Amino acid sequence: MSDIIVAQAYEHLRAKRYDQALALVRRGLEKDTNNLKLLDAYTQIAMHAGKSDIAIYALEQAGKAMPWNARIHMLKGEIELRRDKFAAAEKHFRKAFEIDPVNPNHGRSVCIAMYRDDRVDEAMAFARHLFATRPVDDETLSLYASFCDLAGDLDEMIRVLKEQLRRSPNDLTSLQALLTPLARVHGMDPREVFQQHLKLARVLTSMIESKREPHTNTPDPERLLRIGYCSQDFRNRSAGHFIEPIITHHDKSRFHITLYHNVLGEDELTDRLKQHAQLYRNVWGIDDKKMVDMIKKDGIDILVDLSGHTGCGRIVPFVVKPAPVQYTYMGYPNTTGLPQIDFRVVDWFTDPAGSEHLATETLVRMDGCFLCYTPPHHAGAVRPAPQTANGFVTFGSFNTLTKVSNHVLEVWAKVLHAVPNSRLLLKALALSSPNTKDRIWSTLASFGIAKERVDLFAETKGKAEHLDMYAKVDIALDPWPYNGTTTTVEAMYMGVPVVTIAGNNHVSRVGVSLLNNLGTPELIARDENDYVEIASRLAADGPKRLALRENLRGMVERSVLCDHAGFTRRLEAHYRKAWGEWCEKKQADPSL
Repeated sequence: MSDIIVAQAYEHLRAKRYDQALALVRRGLEKDTNNLKLLDAYTQIAMHAGKSDIAIYALEQAGKAMPWNARIHMLKGEIELRRDKFAAAEKHFRKAFEIDPVNPNHGRSVCIAMYRDDRVDEAMAFARHLFATRPVDDETLSLYASFCDLAGDLDEMIRVLKEQLRRSPNDLTSLQALLTPLARVHGMDPREVFQQHLKLARVLTSMIESKREPHTNTPDPERLLRIGYCSQDFRNRSAGHFIEPIITHHDKSRFHITLYHNVLGEDELTDRLKQHAQLYRNVWGIDDKKMVDMIKKDGIDILVDLSGHTGCGRIVPFVVKPAPVQYTYMGYPNTTGLPQIDFRVVDWFTDPAGSEHLATETLVRMDGCFLCYTPPHHAGAVRPAPQTANGFVTFGSFNTLTKVSNHVLEVWAKVLHAVPNSRLLLKALALSSPNTKDRIWSTLASFGIAKERVDLFAETKGKAEHLDMYAKVDIALDPWPYNGTTTTVEAMYMGVPVVTIAGNNHVSRVGVSLLNNLGTPELIARDENDYVEIASRLAADGPKRLALRENLRGMVERSVLCDHAGFTRRLEAHYRKAWGEWCEKKQADPSL
């Protein structure tokens, strides 16, 4: 009976009917006070409803009867974590860990509480201890790898994942987690990264029982098309701001839009997207088979993946191919490796002719840029160039620190040597770690750059504060081989020119696309020597830098990236063409 109550309660929760959900579970608890399933559900729903106190009371009562029950301590810890009472949360999690140290969730939760309490290095050390001393489960592995990512330690992240793959060559979690860090390694052959995607695809396909049935979609090339977008980021995240203009500008008389959102948390951007889509489905907690059935029942003609092999992406349903035509786009800068996905949206700059060997999908090259950008509404005015007041040029990068290898730092040190008295400013989440800061300063010192010339900042509290930090930067430096995307556009929108290098695959050519489309192709370097030359020449050309500071925002706004309606029409034309091709095949072969 408790399973039925919990299932019904979570349906209410997904629909934000909090009072009905709480009342349903409360009635169950009145009959069975110490039922852990009901207590768990009651706690989770109460937290989402902002009524943590009633959950605490229920847990206190249950705790009197079961003082050594680890789950009760875990639930108390989760409430305190939600209320930002990190020390209290850690205390409860440690109690659960003391009672049951075998359950990996208990140790992981201790790490998370310490991390949230800004004790980053302690959290990473404890995660390393768990990884080294306990049987490795997927979530502990993911946690430690994530901490390595957060600390900007790309080498350790790769070492851990490869070690796990030596023990278990077909471990899906490790195979998937390894893809992005491999693409960030200096000198990595893109063909090797491609082969890793193929291996993952083979393992993934072999794990899924797929009895392919003919699609029942009506093969009419001119009818209204049902487009399904699948993402973890229909919310205030970078990917959300790139997809918003497309969802907004779709021609609803010709395209019916369904959003499949794999995150329980929603925000104001989610609310805006809901208004522009005909159907919104939160698929958090729904298993892959049920999601496949949902997509089929919704009659989706074209299913578009926006997350790839990242985070909370839902790539598994695509293996079963619940829609006749499938795309991957924007949220993952590489092939999926899955033959079940038909198309990948790119452009002629990111993937020029000859790039086809690095993708299993057919490349759909958009005219101009493959991205469509919504300027952030919380961006303040462009501030004066800091060099004017400081008397020296400040180079900067706000990219994820695992993109900034020691080799990149070495080249950036050459830039600083070429521009006397210049400084480097780095801003990244990983720089909340004192150990990581020391590592960056030490590495740059080994290249002859004094600590006094390097400013390191962790994350700011909000997006407005983040963008305002560009007031401290004269020239932004794009890392390689894994370029920035949002960071590049945001820098230029805030008046800061960006210098990049043209690489040999998509992840190392996003900068090429953005700078060409935003009107500064002269800032694209051929190689590392050219990169140093361009950066130092721009630093010496005060009039040009000041002109760019004044004009870049307008250049972004007038660029093809902000042609929201035009971009969406071009994308719709690709959808319609792909659909017409499928209709012809379906008419020739009804088994499709």
